[in-house]
Amino acid sequence: MDQICNLSDEPVSAPRGWLTTNWHRLRLAALSLAFLPLIPAQGRCATIDVSTLVAHSSFVSAVDAGKEINVVLSLPLSNPRGAAEFVQHASTPDDALFRQYLTPEQFATQFGASAADYAALKEWATANGLVVVKESTARTTLTVRGTVSQFQSLFRTQLNNYRSPDGDEFYSASVTPTVPDAIAGKITTVIGLTNSKQYAALAKAYKTLGESPADGLAVGTKTPDTPGGTGPGGAYSAADLRKIYSVPPFGSLKKQSIAVFEQGGFTRSDVTTYLSKNKLQPPKIRVVRVNGYDGKVDDPKVELEAVLDIDMVAAINPEVQEVLVYEDGNDPFPVALLDAITQVADDNLVQLLSISYGQDETLEGNAAVTSENAAFTQLAAQGITVTASAGDQGAYGDFSYHNGSFLNVSDPSSQPYVLCVGGTTLFTAPGAVYSGEQTWNELSPGFGATGGGVSVFWPIPSWQLLIPGAMTTNGGSSTYRNVPDVAAVADPLTGVAVYSKVNGGWLQTGGTSVSAPIWASYLSLLNSASLYAGLGQVGYFNPTLYNLGVSNSLSPSSYFYDVNYGSNGNTAVYPWPGFNAGGGYDNCTGWGSLYGGGLAFQVLTTSGQPGTPPSQIVNLQAKPTATSVKLTWDFTSGQTAYVVTISHLAYVRFNEQTFVTKDTKIEITGLTPGDSSYSATVATVNASGSRQTSVSFTTK
Repeated sequence: MDQICNLSDEPVSAPRGWLTTNWHRLRLAALSLAFLPLIPAQGRCATIDVSTLVAHSSFVSAVDAGKEINVVLSLPLSNPRGAAEFVQHASTPDDALFRQYLTPEQFATQFGASAADYAALKEWATANGLVVVKESTARTTLTVRGTVSQFQSLFRTQLNNYRSPDGDEFYSASVTPTVPDAIAGKITTVIGLTNSKQYAALAKAYKTLGESPADGLAVGTKTPDTPGGTGPGGAYSAADLRKIYSVPPFGSLKKQSIAVFEQGGFTRSDVTTYLSKNKLQPPKIRVVRVNGYDGKVDDPKVELEAVLDIDMVAAINPEVQEVLVYEDGNDPFPVALLDAITQVADDNLVQLLSISYGQDETLEGNAAVTSENAAFTQLAAQGITVTASAGDQGAYGDFSYHNGSFLNVSDPSSQPYVLCVGGTTLFTAPGAVYSGEQTWNELSPGFGATGGGVSVFWPIPSWQLLIPGAMTTNGGSSTYRNVPDVAAVADPLTGVAVYSKVNGGWLQTGGTSVSAPIWASYLSLLNSASLYAGLGQVGYFNPTLYNLGVSNSLSPSSYFYDVNYGSNGNTAVYPWPGFNAGGGYDNCTGWGSLYGGGLAFQVLTTSGQPGTPPSQIVNLQAKPTATSVKLTWDFTSGQTAYVVTISHLAYVRFNEQTFVTKDTKIEITGLTPGDSSYSATVATVNASGSRQTSVSFTTK
């Protein structure tokens, strides 16, 4: 049995079977914070588990002894509980620390790993001929480079190349590595010796449309496998997505920067082609190369993933200030991901990070999952929101037949400091008018399904317990982290149009690789509005999300397109059922799909710091024309901005949009003429709360 070391140097038994059987849940206490890593504050020894994939894969060859590889030595936070408590304070309305975020240096000072241990690790690496290639501000990771021969000697193991049952090639230790005594008491894990995947991109191309496909679909040609969008080949365009999901026009208020993680390079002209076709102003794109990666484009699937991520960011927020692309195409997925998110935290240049990559928790392993958590804790403490794809193989993950696990969820999306984004099948009327969504499930024809289920690693976070019984209504867990949190379109059969020359030009593409950057970009718009309105940076979004509506005896699904049909399982393909969708929360689409206007109004008017809200709106008047309305009201004391929402009463909330202004008047255009009934609500807001007043009117 493997060991985890505690503060007293006495070994405690590791949970048996968590890597191979997800129905045997970790017997951890349901912590009130529930965000803490499995490894204690000061590890006294470290163990390394051989990848479970090795036993089910075919040996190819021994790894070339002279090959240079990167390995990450991971250290524990000095006070992980304190870090988790800080994040909870900074994410809880009415708390004195609400939205008071840290810099990387402040996080390192308060919670970073031991400076003495970090210095000793660097000395050990240099003394043993290894090259330090990356350090972290919080001292939680130290990436070192050496030859395979050096690492085999230092860690007393053998590295081999393998081919998985799915045909993917990877390298991993074949013998359990032994951590040298000189560093065993200073680190918790070693990442990069026991890998399961080289690449973990999730983009799914449905069909190639070519270089010059017609826009939209010819009359009468719509079929169940076409989305009915206005983009190339009838796939959804950027404008379609903004219209369908009622995306508010906040981008110019306080422009935001968004990071995406990629495992390889991309062709800039592909992005330019997409932007030009969709009439989008090109944002600044900055490539940040991690661990010396040269940016080469050598994997078509990764190239598609990269351009898809950038395209979706620009599609939802056309005025995004900058997209930072963190690339590491040399290292195996666990090393590339950990070093990239650590660098995002250290650079502290963005407000959002989107990750469209992932693999099962059971494949990622204890060491990688725990090390990632420290980096995600730092990101949350700095106010950086992270979205990640829920996965594309339904409730089963990408390894269900090979390791005995019936149901699997994906890392990093199951991490408690990450907003996990599931996928839907999207239905629209002509002109890309929203008609409805259901759980994405194309397992039978081989086009995937939304990930979702219950973590085998993370106890249920406190925010998933805010509404009693909400997590279990549709078969979720009351003791472990449930995913996803939210959803958006992901079905390749109702997918988006993107351009990738190396993949054949325009493609109709899907996967939760679409939905994750959609949500990241939408949340950047919320950040824009929140900062402009004087409410602070939204930051770590999960507690805010799960708090929505609770004070009014509602639930977050009241502010979403609640997706209550479908399943992410298929017993005709797999021997075990997955999860079913239903009203409220479910483990297929979380609280539902994005309803941008209504959600924005709720978020901007319900959060607050201690203090006095502004005075009440008075003298609200509406002066409509056939297609517009002028709203005016009196100045209110104590406000920092006004949030205005308008909805077409005949369409309930499906035609709602939200605006933010600092003026006492606003003109809203594009209304439906001819005695159409509308309701407008104006909220006066400051950092301590809001007050609102409504008025009804009819267009002429």
